[in-house]
Amino acid sequence: MRLLGKRSSRTRTPDEPSSAPVEEAAAEQEPAAPTGPPLRVVVVDDTEDIRALMRLGLEHHGFDVVGEAADGHEAVAVAVREQPDLVLLDLHMPELGGLETIPLLLAECRAKVVVYSAISATYMTSAALDAGATAYIVKGVSPASIAEHLRRVARAGAVRPVAPYPFQGEYHPSDMTG
Repeated sequence: MRLLGKRSSRTRTPDEPSSAPVEEAAAEQEPAAPTGPPLRVVVVDDTEDIRALMRLGLEHHGFDVVGEAADGHEAVAVAVREQPDLVLLDLHMPELGGLETIPLLLAECRAKVVVYSAISATYMTSAALDAGATAYIVKGVSPASIAEHLRRVARAGAVRPVAPYPFQGEYHPSDMTG
């Protein structure tokens, strides 16, 4: 096994444990530093706790969360005002749901819409993409996975839907190719 990382110029004593594997493991888990200005995102979900978690996760991974909304009407107003790069949109919301909100967002701002929903049925994914969403993420994936997916959407446009796979571990970005 080849270890990566900086070597310390300090000599450690024989009974002093090496911290290199721990430091290297932590470094391997850190997201790649994005280049350029941070992507601007509006998070739309009717659950305040979900919005707060998404904000924390996205900001930790270098995104600029410029607004939040609890329903479709509010989402359009925030997106028009902030002109984000991406709108992360839940489907099931009171008043105006996600499917009805997508065309309104696309008509009013330049943002790419990425649906983020607990509904994983194929017909809902198809309906969201048909309505104009660029991508679809099923709730349950890690913040690191969401961040990587959003970066790919911003760079390249539509990518295949991301599901919470594998269920008992982190998926690797190479799982999204295809």
